[in-house]
Amino acid sequence: MERNERFLNSYNQEEHFIALNNQNVYVSYTGDYRTNPIYHVHNSCELLFIEEGEAQYRIGNICYNLGPRDVLIIGGTDPHSRKFLKTPCIRYGLTVMPSFMQSLPIINSYMNVYRTQTLENAAKLRDIEKETFDRMIRLIWCLRDETEGNGEGGGDMVYALLLELTIYLKRLLHVEKQEISGTYRAMSQVKNYIDFHYAQELSLNKLSRLFYLQPNTISKNFGRIFGKNINNYIHSVRITQAVRILEESDVSITELSGLVGYASVNTFLRRFRDKMGVSPLQYRKCFKQYVAENNRQFQ
Repeated sequence: MERNERFLNSYNQEEHFIALNNQNVYVSYTGDYRTNPIYHVHNSCELLFIEEGEAQYRIGNICYNLGPRDVLIIGGTDPHSRKFLKTPCIRYGLTVMPSFMQSLPIINSYMNVYRTQTLENAAKLRDIEKETFDRMIRLIWCLRDETEGNGEGGGDMVYALLLELTIYLKRLLHVEKQEISGTYRAMSQVKNYIDFHYAQELSLNKLSRLFYLQPNTISKNFGRIFGKNINNYIHSVRITQAVRILEESDVSITELSGLVGYASVNTFLRRFRDKMGVSPLQYRKCFKQYVAENNRQFQ
């Protein structure tokens, strides 16, 4: 595929980060030489398709080494950082909002595809057969054309392209279709409630009253279906929103903790550092420096 060098690195970093948290479907094409010095996190699930170069991505405490024709899936709200082992690292990025994917027929049966994979599963997405990899890249390029200037990504063509991509990925990962049972729907409703009401009280007892389910039932089934402890997921959503606010505004840390649902600033600071590896103020400083340096580099 012909490479447009200006398009390769010319997007505005601030607009890019906003898109990662707000657009249902977003496509980027980048070739980087510089390591991201801090953990980054966003609401969307991110898929990276490596065309050239080598990189190491760290997701939580696990490192994933990538080379040409490798694909990496990073689940929504999972913090990650990167360093490049061979530059330039040319890659296609696709981010999709999990809530949007869950609203799409058939695709919602394969949501296990759109989560951070274990090292064992991630190995199934390495050195993909060239014809299959090229086909997926064409699908991503078509998605970019369909969604450019329209962050909603709600058209029939977008659905068709995402469905085809999902089928390729589920075949490579050997993911079985998940039954859309009453329990699955109930846990999806709980998850969506957390995603949109993160600033409110979200104890198991409150969720139990809201959804007429026993706390133990919610806790057990949420973990089984989404692969995450529900309390850890609540903190992940809150810290992800805090990161977004830090990137977009200059609110005080005390105000920020309340905006994302923490009554105690100390609890917020502890949870933020546990997830991101730095304090909120350190993150804000590093983020602004990173964006400024990248924007100067590509002006």
